[in-house]
Amino acid sequence: MGFSKGSYIITMPKSWVVKNNLKKGDTISIEEGSNELIFYAGQKEPKRKEKAISIETEGKKLAIIKAEIVSAYLNNCNTIEIRSKALADDAPVIKGIIRNLSGMEIIEQTGTKIVAQDLIDVSSISIQNIMRRMDVITRSMIDDLLLCLDGKCDPKSIINRDADVNRLYFLGYRVIKNAMENPAVMRELDTNIWHIANHRSVLIRVEEIADTQKRISRLLSNAQLRDEILEGIKEISRDIKSSYSDVMKAYYTNDKAIALEIEINHESLIEKCNKFLENASKRSLVEIKDSRQPRALSEKNMVPIANIVEFKKAALSYIRRIARIVLSMD
Repeated sequence: MGFSKGSYIITMPKSWVVKNNLKKGDTISIEEGSNELIFYAGQKEPKRKEKAISIETEGKKLAIIKAEIVSAYLNNCNTIEIRSKALADDAPVIKGIIRNLSGMEIIEQTGTKIVAQDLIDVSSISIQNIMRRMDVITRSMIDDLLLCLDGKCDPKSIINRDADVNRLYFLGYRVIKNAMENPAVMRELDTNIWHIANHRSVLIRVEEIADTQKRISRLLSNAQLRDEILEGIKEISRDIKSSYSDVMKAYYTNDKAIALEIEINHESLIEKCNKFLENASKRSLVEIKDSRQPRALSEKNMVPIANIVEFKKAALSYIRRIARIVLSMD
């Protein structure tokens, strides 16, 4: 039994063909090594590559330790070992970092090390399912931010949900990285490198939109804004809610007409934000002139308003980037 490609003909040993009950048209899988080709009868399941890393924490700040743990996770390390002679002090924080990484479980802990292991196979996870779960949470954050502006929601609930979005984002990143590094996985998912790259871009934009909602909720929890200012912020928030809903619909259905409309309307929404900030600044300046505590009023009013508007504009820009991704898709 043999097959040809160009001028090359490969003949299989008859005993191997008979042993595996192969006939004309059957699938033969090939795994390429550094200087060899390995043939498998039938469709070979992609082999999971085990990766391990040991992280030393001596003399490092917790922010650096967190970055190293998350980096190892995103690089699909299956086992992460954290070592330190002073682990007792840092253990609660380190364990909290690990718990926020989907699939990682602590399997061993001593006085000098913590070992976490990945218990899920990213090859079996659907990126579309992760995206939809991130989308649902992000929509709820946008909805609840509107409720916060009416005093009907605790901003802390939005901040907590951003952690759920981050957890899904990290998992989605691993799934996409695994597919891009393993052609067999990409074939199993019935996709190609261009579609995977587009999914990754949308994943990033959704996480960034959720992050803007978290940051705005923090600002609102500390600001002292008048009703007319809050009403203006609510109007812009409703625009973002509508645009985000439309762009995700365009993404799921590959609707280029919706995506094009978002692209066309983007500049007018940005101008609306700028106009609101201009008017709000004029009101605040009048209030400061009439106040005996201008610095306090400025910190509680003008700075939060300016930052809120910038985050709103950032969210609109992320939405437009998703629309452009849809316009570029097949």
